[in-house]
Amino acid sequence: MKNRALFGAIAALLVMSGCAGSDSNRPQDAGTTQAASPPAAASGAAPHAFAGEKAWIAYQTDRSGSEGVWLVHPDGTEDHQIAQDAGGAQLLPDWSPDGSRLVFTTRGGSTEPLYEHDLAQQTSRRLFACTDPCLGDDEPAYAPDGKKVAFIRALGPFSQDLPKDCGLWIGDLTTGQVRQITSNTKPRCDREYMPRWAPDGSRLTYWRQPPEGVESAVTAVFIINADGKKDRRLTKPNLVAGEPDWSPDGKWIVFATHPLNQFQCCEQSNLYRIHPDGSGLQQLTTFEGTDLRATQPRYTPDGKWILFTSVQPSSRTLSALPADGGQPVAITTSGIYTHGTWQPTS
Repeated sequence: MKNRALFGAIAALLVMSGCAGSDSNRPQDAGTTQAASPPAAASGAAPHAFAGEKAWIAYQTDRSGSEGVWLVHPDGTEDHQIAQDAGGAQLLPDWSPDGSRLVFTTRGGSTEPLYEHDLAQQTSRRLFACTDPCLGDDEPAYAPDGKKVAFIRALGPFSQDLPKDCGLWIGDLTTGQVRQITSNTKPRCDREYMPRWAPDGSRLTYWRQPPEGVESAVTAVFIINADGKKDRRLTKPNLVAGEPDWSPDGKWIVFATHPLNQFQCCEQSNLYRIHPDGSGLQQLTTFEGTDLRATQPRYTPDGKWILFTSVQPSSRTLSALPADGGQPVAITTSGIYTHGTWQPTS
């Protein structure tokens, strides 16, 4: 594919094809985005719940004029961009288990590879060769051992503006070798979204939206073995579920209804959790309208909180919810902050 950005070229077909990796960051009625101020405590009020917390939250935003990866502390301080040496746009960050590195996808160029950023060295390196028929890689997630990355790879050739295949792959960070564990060719790119590893590395959770015209063509959360076997649906179609993440103790999978990737506007989104065997479904948030939505949940490394994106008509900000439910804590209060993920620290 010459001078054609894989996922950007088919962005208009996101909902129909399910073959691009990231939701749009910009609310439909938002103008120029601004950096959010740290949540201010009223005079005499208790300090911020995460005051003094030195872990970083990595997230993506288009605040600098193009989409990039930024860091902010959980109390909303020291907000800044990183990994600009990777070039193009940087999206969908994920922390290594030791918190020293970030993996992310890029946009722009003839292929759209994954990169790994070393925080101490402040340098980024490209991962996994992508040669014909490879068109680009997307949506990376570190394995619990930090030695592998699960991701989505698109394979050519294009036909009717869709790649031939969009499958789930696993790459070895030491050798650079990759292996495909799922294939989606009939129909094309009816594929897995946002894989996340079980804590023991044996399974992955992901979500999927079947193409239009398929019975029960709504989003749902699935679980699959890391070797690509025993793929099964976890959530019922009526939940319209997506964006799952595994709790650090392996007991729960959190997810959002009406995932933002597919439902940019005008749908109700709440957080739920469910056991990996499909039992114990619990609703964690109770946002009743469409002007405030809870999306993109990610567990904190200690499992005590769920970081999520609060979607409002003019902003997308970060909040944290107690893992068992309760009152959310605002981390940012304005601007565009999506796909937040909390840094593991020793």
